[in-house]
Amino acid sequence: MLNSLLDILLPRLCLLCGDDARDDGFCPGCAALLSEKLISPPVCSRCGEPFPDSAGPDRECGACISKAPPFLSARSAYSYEGAVQDAVHRLKYAGETGLAKPLGRLLSRLPMRLAPHKVVPVPLHPKRLRERGFNQSLLIAGALCNELGLRLEGAGLERTRDTEKQTGLGADERRKNVRAAFRVRKPGSFKGTRVLLVDDVYTTGATLMECARAIAGDGAEVVALTLARAMRV
Repeated sequence: MLNSLLDILLPRLCLLCGDDARDDGFCPGCAALLSEKLISPPVCSRCGEPFPDSAGPDRECGACISKAPPFLSARSAYSYEGAVQDAVHRLKYAGETGLAKPLGRLLSRLPMRLAPHKVVPVPLHPKRLRERGFNQSLLIAGALCNELGLRLEGAGLERTRDTEKQTGLGADERRKNVRAAFRVRKPGSFKGTRVLLVDDVYTTGATLMECARAIAGDGAEVVALTLARAMRV
């Protein structure tokens, strides 16, 4: 009854367009636009890269066969374009942190084959965190943990260098930019566990792989989830 009364006095508004919203924070129109960007199988069973054709099962892509990434698997919920890109930009750059909870809830619906012991967000350097005021990956990971009842390890991984922004850098430059830029805050704290690594966007995978490498080096298995993935042209 209280929720119904609040809906009358303070109707839910869509976080993207301002129209009347559903319980998930989005109106039917914006929810449909988000759903259009869901990534469908088949994808690489290791890195999550979608295959250009829609036939066949999930399987490893050539890049992962050639050189296995430091995580067991990575998956992304949406392609990074349209309404999804708008939502991420508004969260990340416009400070609309109210989007983190519904976006984290959407990410929680992505099936996970392996249940994690801990959830770790990709960290920001303290300088970047002071400038932005929040870590969008931590907010999304927190919402995901609330939905799934998982343990959030928000400070388990740290960024040791204030790296150049990845935007505008090529794949090789991105890898060099974040090389050895992360470390486990308390060595041995992840030993023998399975860690779910969470970020907002998978672009080339350079940041996720470097984070996964640090966590795996501490003796853990790593699986990764991102809200969105930049699609190769």
